[in-house]
Amino acid sequence: MTRAAILGIGEVVHPPKDTSSLQLHAMAAQRALDDAGLTKDDIDGLVVGYSLTEPKMVLSAAVAEYLGLTVGFIDSAHVGGAAPFVGVANAAAAIETGRARRVLVIFGDNRKSGWKSMDAAVAAMIGEVGHPDYELPYGPLIPANLALIAHRHMHEYGTTREQLAMVPVIQREHARLRPGAERTDPLTVEDVLGARPVATPLVAADCALVSDSAGAVVVGPVDDDRAAVKCRAAVVGTAQHSDYYYPFQSGDLTRFGFGPASSRAYEAAGFGPAELDFVEIYDAFSVIVLVAVEDLGLVDKGEGGRYVAGRHMALGGPDEHRKGYRSLPINTHGGLLSYSGNGTFHITEAVKQLRGEAGPAQVPGARRGLVTGIGGMLAVHCTLLMERAEP
Repeated sequence: MTRAAILGIGEVVHPPKDTSSLQLHAMAAQRALDDAGLTKDDIDGLVVGYSLTEPKMVLSAAVAEYLGLTVGFIDSAHVGGAAPFVGVANAAAAIETGRARRVLVIFGDNRKSGWKSMDAAVAAMIGEVGHPDYELPYGPLIPANLALIAHRHMHEYGTTREQLAMVPVIQREHARLRPGAERTDPLTVEDVLGARPVATPLVAADCALVSDSAGAVVVGPVDDDRAAVKCRAAVVGTAQHSDYYYPFQSGDLTRFGFGPASSRAYEAAGFGPAELDFVEIYDAFSVIVLVAVEDLGLVDKGEGGRYVAGRHMALGGPDEHRKGYRSLPINTHGGLLSYSGNGTFHITEAVKQLRGEAGPAQVPGARRGLVTGIGGMLAVHCTLLMERAEP
């Protein structure tokens, strides 16, 4: 069975004004192809996410037509923020089973400028996640559902508001190291604590950016002799998990599908959390990072608050033996909270780390990384484990 790897990456973080969703797809695709040293004629597979501003019945077919692609493997991953992660997993499976030779995975949208009104944007988002009978009539917005998770974690484990505030603070520090990040102004714990609530205890710094952006990756054989000769990010373990859709059906507000998905991915890869060099967690809200570090097996349940407060998720964090924790850089580009509101950049950041191309944010000697994405109200989970592979 052919081993799959990411051969090229492309990012569009600050597009020109009035760039459409399809144009964003094309820009990211061209940058990923250029990075891989390939052309569109080398691509025989396409996976895209979905668009809220330019919805299509079959977005993948529309994108293929727009790019001038003829493909034998095609998919549209409509699984919320998990879309780019599921897309890479599906593309890797297609490569490994011989269903495709090289697959382009793209996720982008003009969600900041593409709405005629903010009311339309909010309505679209709410309709994506709330139960029409038991949730939508009572008006909870998406931040309110995540605020429930934060409150529950605080209640069960004694997590403090100060501890939770360290997540956006550290990620802002990481973003300040990265050219192109959307939020780079200094941020302190005091700033977070003193900010106007969005949904108590969450404030704006705890919530993902809404961006016009796009990311793309080219997935192909790890030994591809046509692609550019450079380090490749081998996809060595993938797994997905879902056990509910609507928030009120969640069985536990402090445990989610990160655990089952990562356990199966670890098993497939043949290594566990102790062998990781960095982690990129889909951080639509700060509390997701806090819960994920526990569910991914980085710390015991209930220790997430103390872990982040001790700066163990920061680049150049404290010695791993202090306080019994192993420091592990998390969201080294600043994530959705500070870099850009596109989960694909967690994947492209992992590739940069494995290539040694992350600049001031580089994790020394990075060889193995975990990337995990979520869709809906933590309803869908996808974990990717990647490993540095020489061409």
